[in-house]
Amino acid sequence: MYNLNKMTLELTELVRDFTATKLLSKIELDFLESELWETFLHIDEITYLTSAPTKISKELKLNDNASWQLCCAAVLDEARPQKESRKEKLLKLIEKYSLQ
Repeated sequence: MYNLNKMTLELTELVRDFTATKLLSKIELDFLESELWETFLHIDEITYLTSAPTKISKELKLNDNASWQLCCAAVLDEARPQKESRKEKLLKLIEKYSLQ
C-alpha cells in the first residue's frame, strides 16, 4: 500500500513557502512536479490524503481541508501553467478513487 501520509516535509514546506512568497526555484518546482507525478502514478494505492491548513488552502483558492497534494497541484498550475490543469486532473482522480 502506498502511503502519502509519509510525504516529505519538503513538499509541505515548499507549498508554505510559495503561498508566502509566490517564488520557488526551478529545482524546487521540479521537486514538486516529481512528487505530484508519484501521486498520479500511485493514486489507486492511496488510502487517504492529509489535509493542509485552511490558511494554505484559502491562499491557493481551494476548499477548506484541501490535501497537500492538491495544494501542490495548485502551486504548479500557478507557477508553471499547462494546457491541462494539474489541480483539475487530481480532483477527478480523488473523486474517482473516493479519497478525501
